[in-house]
Amino acid sequence: MLLTVHLCRRSGSTVQAATALAAALVASSLAVAPVTAWAVISDLRNARELTAREAERSGPEGEGLDTAVVDRLAALIPRDATYALAFSPRVHPDHALVFRLWALSSLLPRVAVANPAAADWIVGWGVAPSDLGVRAGPVHVLASRRGGDPPVDVASARR
Repeated sequence: MLLTVHLCRRSGSTVQAATALAAALVASSLAVAPVTAWAVISDLRNARELTAREAERSGPEGEGLDTAVVDRLAALIPRDATYALAFSPRVHPDHALVFRLWALSSLLPRVAVANPAAADWIVGWGVAPSDLGVRAGPVHVLASRRGGDPPVDVASARR
């Protein structure tokens, strides 16, 4: 691009400038094409090796989420229930966001609510339901198979 600007300044002809610009664009496209083709082929090879389940979960698991924890939540929380999510400050905000997004889609038709006091079930990642000021039933502790994260506590709310 700098070459084109330089040529445009030195050249009085707009035709020459347009030709130089077109040549620079073609040259840069040709230089990048092999790398782009390699990346596409590599991605296709990797995608073919994944099962449908692995492909579905590759995004959140690639971000460090143990999706099996959410599967265990789905087994505990009834389909017609509401639930609230809470996160400890010890949980990295990016991990909390990935967990929240995966849970919101994976736990459907269950409904997420913002207020733990209004929820049928409390899900706390590194936070005990009792720390949220909610009376809860027995707490199920769901440990992640990935190290370093606190466990997820889940309990039904008692009203």
